[in-house]
Amino acid sequence: MKTDYGKLGKTCVERLRSSAEETAAVQIRLLLDLIYHSRNTEYGRRYGFHAISTPGEFQKKVPITSYGNYEGYISQILEGKKQVLTTEPAVYFCTSSGSVGEPKIVPVTEADLNIQYLYAYGAVLGMVREHYGSLPETEVFGKIFQIGEFAKIYMDNGIMNGIRSSCLFQWLDRNGEFDASDYCAPKEVLFPDTLEDLLYVKVRFALDQPDIRAIHGVFINRVWGVMDYIRRKWNLLLEDMEQGKVHEDIPLGKKWREYVKDNLPPNPERARQLRGLFPTEPGAGMVEKIWPDMRYILAAGGKPFSCYMDRLKEYTGAIPIHYYAYAASEGIFGIARRMDEPDAYILFPEAGFFEFLPVTGAQKENGRPWFLWELSKGEKYELLFTNRSGLYRYRMGDVVEVVDWYSHAPVVRFCYRRSQVLNGAGEKTNQEQIEEAIGRFAAKTGVSLTGYCVQEEMRGEVPGYLFYMECCQEECPSNASDRSGALAEEVLDECLGWANYQYRSRRTLGLIRRPRISYLQEGSFRRYESYLAARGIPRGQGKRVCVLDTADKKLFFASEQAV
Repeated sequence: MKTDYGKLGKTCVERLRSSAEETAAVQIRLLLDLIYHSRNTEYGRRYGFHAISTPGEFQKKVPITSYGNYEGYISQILEGKKQVLTTEPAVYFCTSSGSVGEPKIVPVTEADLNIQYLYAYGAVLGMVREHYGSLPETEVFGKIFQIGEFAKIYMDNGIMNGIRSSCLFQWLDRNGEFDASDYCAPKEVLFPDTLEDLLYVKVRFALDQPDIRAIHGVFINRVWGVMDYIRRKWNLLLEDMEQGKVHEDIPLGKKWREYVKDNLPPNPERARQLRGLFPTEPGAGMVEKIWPDMRYILAAGGKPFSCYMDRLKEYTGAIPIHYYAYAASEGIFGIARRMDEPDAYILFPEAGFFEFLPVTGAQKENGRPWFLWELSKGEKYELLFTNRSGLYRYRMGDVVEVVDWYSHAPVVRFCYRRSQVLNGAGEKTNQEQIEEAIGRFAAKTGVSLTGYCVQEEMRGEVPGYLFYMECCQEECPSNASDRSGALAEEVLDECLGWANYQYRSRRTLGLIRRPRISYLQEGSFRRYESYLAARGIPRGQGKRVCVLDTADKKLFFASEQAV
């Protein structure tokens, strides 16, 4: 390994602790520094940055914004104009994952990427190292099975473009100097010239090497999907490994078929070893058996991904998971506090300048948004963010709850997005309430869900909800109007009322219909990933779909209904 992960991790964790101890001072210093250096930009002149010397003045002079406020400025930057939002040039244009509406294009500066490297990369590795404090470093870090895609894509102006999760690696390799020797797949597989689905290629390289130490992903649902892919394709993969070929059913272009044959010669010994572990197909604890030296898994998870987390644990057993980062196209806001602790992200003070609109509690009556150091444990807030790349007081639409403190920095869990709300009759059922209801529904019915999503629907003059659910085929009743389906809908109705009293009251008044459940064909959510990939969104990079808020999402899942 060329990278000293232990040293890097220790340095970054120490920096995190130091900044968290002085949260208020770090935040104020960061804001004033951003304002000072941007005072002569077009945006800075418009809002009088030269006259801002306190956070209070910043709130009074600079408006709360959304993406629409920046489209004109970003167009100027794309055309080559300088000193628009920041004095520092954009080195990357981040494309949103497209989970809500049309993708956005957000400029990213080198200062922004440096912070991402220190915290969402270095500090995470430091936490892994601390988890295995008694082991020698050589037994903690090693070969990495990287699931994410880092295809090198460029805008017309020659600047790199892609999703937030891959921008760091593209930037690290900007001069072709990224060291890929710690990854189980070669560099040309990690950084393909075009965006393609190379899952098969990566899996073949990973299975060929028994000494892998870590799996790095972005979202937990994708990590589960890859493990499930190995289970489903087990015999085909071993046959190809044994013979050094690519099965004709694999959707892979000629270039990559030849590449696999040239770089993965027949390995009958490894194939026999793996077949001895699972003669038919892998099952519980398969990751530990396939890769006995595996130390950790890195992927964002938490309550919105609960069904995938449970299913992934069936494959991974006791291997600890670091739930990575709380992030979006607009920036990296927090990192998971420690291994195996979902829904607990430290909002690190150097990320950017934070403000919060109270959603609950007495703080709602305050006349201004709250600062990072003013929050209260147990309360919920909507996040405003000023980043290092020219977004000021940007309304993220995320609602978070403060669950603890890391020194003086808040630890939060993501609750829901304000845009992801069902509101057919004023009930405002948010994503967190939907998750609560689905969890209760699964417990009451005993149904194990692979995935679900929901949309509003109007039947007659009364609105209602249509839930699409994918589960084990033997567990789901058909879509016919039989008794078992009706009973499931009654249970779901009760669970929604339990999760949201406003829904319950409107059901009592007859303002909302009982929800409908439509069961999906097996593999529907896998096919949705393929659907996104065909539209230029890499597999596993799009956040898990929950509320179907666009016509194309609704059309896709309507076409996936089981007969």
